[in-house]
Amino acid sequence: MAVRLHRLTGLALLLFITSHLAVHLVALHSPEAHAAALAVVRKTYRPALVEPVLIAAFAMQIGVGLRLAWARWRSGLGGAMAGWQLASGLYLALFLFNHIGAALVTRLAFGLDSNFHWAAATLLHPVTRWFFYPYYALGVMALFIHLACAVRFSGGTPARARQLLAGGALITSLILLAFGGWLYPLALAPANRALLDGLLVPLGL
Repeated sequence: MAVRLHRLTGLALLLFITSHLAVHLVALHSPEAHAAALAVVRKTYRPALVEPVLIAAFAMQIGVGLRLAWARWRSGLGGAMAGWQLASGLYLALFLFNHIGAALVTRLAFGLDSNFHWAAATLLHPVTRWFFYPYYALGVMALFIHLACAVRFSGGTPARARQLLAGGALITSLILLAFGGWLYPLALAPANRALLDGLLVPLGL
């Protein structure tokens, strides 16, 4: 039952994640294009009756996934593919929990929009960039590794799994190029710089 629920909820959330990644890829053109695409997509999930349901769905997906991961760990991994599925699932759960939580706190507690410049700031800041480049890269790749494992366990061919991994690597690289300011001049927004600096002070950085 838990496995079936995890798959069904995952497929539903994959629609949102796909649109989220697609919006990020629009940033290859410009931050303005990203903002326009994000405004369109937000109309589907930002309404007051929709966003809490979406957050609850992610929370349930993470909770059920952690339960399945614990059961898998106790019963034995049963091969390299199962190990990759477990590792990618655990990192993806951590990434989603942190990313969703950070976006909500930024918006509700600090009054800043979780837009292109919010995400880009972490890659432009001279201190945080050393953490967030691998953090974001592993987050996106964990999704595609998890999907590739699911495809293999569902009877998909190794070629299909490799295609997913290659596509994930390409998408990851393109997003980092856009948000990291490698494709066009990009300045660190003062408000986001101030937020990051304030969060770094207690860490002595």
